[in-house]
Amino acid sequence: MNATEVARELARRFQAGDRDGARALMHPDIRVEQPASLPHGGEHRGHAGLDRMGAAFAEHWERAITDPRIVGAYALVVQVTTQTWTARATGRAATVDVVELISVADGLVTDIRVFPQDTHLLLGLLDR
Repeated sequence: MNATEVARELARRFQAGDRDGARALMHPDIRVEQPASLPHGGEHRGHAGLDRMGAAFAEHWERAITDPRIVGAYALVVQVTTQTWTARATGRAATVDVVELISVADGLVTDIRVFPQDTHLLLGLLDR
């Protein structure tokens, strides 16, 4: 699979709830970078790092992801999704676009950099 096909398959597996299948497309030393201002933010490495990031995310948010738009060239893919984030503490929700830069090598995702459209809006959902 080329990089674009890998990213499309990763999105398909996530949307189908196939976390193990999605993980199989990720390099063992994958790096995911989320905005540091978010509670689950920072740099996360490897599958164990993804587990910690996921647990931190789940403490604060529920999320629905729709409409993945994926374009790529060579080893770099850009994915834009529409995401609705709901704060567990307040029940308030907002919908934002999220841009992800996805790097692929040898058929595996090696790096994901995540850019939510408006982190201030998302953080405001957490305030009581």
